[in-house]
Amino acid sequence: MSADDVAQAERQQASIAALERGGLPLAAQERIDELREGRSAWTSDLSVSEMAAIRHAGFEPIGMVMGSSVYRLAAQWGYTSVFGVGGSALAGGRVRTYPCTHGYYGMGVGSEHRPGYNWEHRYYEAGVTEARNAALRRIIEEARALGAHGVVGVRILRRHLEGVGNSLEFTCIGTAVRRPGGPQLRSPFMSHLDGVAFSKLLHGGYVPVALVMGIGAMEVDPGCDTEWLLRSWSNSRIGQISDGIEEARELGINHLEAEVSATDSDGAVGVSTDFATYELGGESMLVELFLLGTAVRRYAKEPLDEPPLPIMRLR
Repeated sequence: MSADDVAQAERQQASIAALERGGLPLAAQERIDELREGRSAWTSDLSVSEMAAIRHAGFEPIGMVMGSSVYRLAAQWGYTSVFGVGGSALAGGRVRTYPCTHGYYGMGVGSEHRPGYNWEHRYYEAGVTEARNAALRRIIEEARALGAHGVVGVRILRRHLEGVGNSLEFTCIGTAVRRPGGPQLRSPFMSHLDGVAFSKLLHGGYVPVALVMGIGAMEVDPGCDTEWLLRSWSNSRIGQISDGIEEARELGINHLEAEVSATDSDGAVGVSTDFATYELGGESMLVELFLLGTAVRRYAKEPLDEPPLPIMRLR
C-alpha cells in the first residue's frame, strides 16, 4: 500500500470518528473553514429574486449546507403489531380486522377464505424519523460552524436505494443565512420556505423555528372480500384500502402536530404532502403519507410595514 493510500485510509477513519462524535467529516469541516475565513467564495441555490428578498429582510447568504444519512429500516412482521408481542416499545399501533363474510354466517372454509388486516408500520415510521433526525443534525452542525442564524430553502431528497432492501437515503440541502450584527442563536432555525416566502413570513410578524415532519405508514393485507372487489367488473368502493389511506393520513397529521407542539410553535406553514404506495408481494401494499412543513412562531402583533421590493425579470 502506497503512502497516499495510507493517508487516504487514515483520513477516512478520522472522518468516521468525527461523525461518531456528532461532528462533521474532514472534507466538510475544511470547506466550512475556508468559507468562514474568506478563503473561498460562498455559493447558494437561491434565485435572484430570493437573494434580493433575503437581503431586503436584513439577512445575507453565507454558503450552501447539507446533511445526509442512509438508514436501514427494520423489518416488521404482522404479528408484532397485531398481537403486540416482541417486547419493543414500537410494538402495537393501529390495527383493523376485516372478517371474511363468505359462507354460512361468514364462516368461510379454505385458503381462499381469510380475513384482511390493516396495521401500522411503527418500525418504518420510526426509521424514517431517525433518518431525518440524523440528516438534520448534520446540516445544523454545518450551519452552526458557519456562524449562521438559520437555513432557508431546505430541500428534502428522500429515496429508497435500489438493490439494498429497505435502505433509505435522506438528504437535506439549503442555504445558510446570517443577520449581520445579530446575536448568535443557540441553534440555527430551519425552513423549507424559499427566500421570497421567508422574507414575507418575517414581515408578516412570524419567524421560522424548525422543520417538522409527519409520517404515517399502514400495511394493507387484503382479505378475501377485498380481493373479490379488486377483481370485480363493477364500480364499487374498496373499503379496506380506502380505510388504510385514511388512517395513514390521520397518523401523518397527528405526528406533524406533535412535532409542532414539541417546538413550542404556533403552527406550521407551507406543508407539503407526499403520498406513496409500495407493493409488498401478492396483493399486500404499504401506504405511506409524508408531510413536511416549517414550524413558525409569532413575534409581532401586527404585520410590519414593508416597502415594495423592486424586482425586474431579466427574461
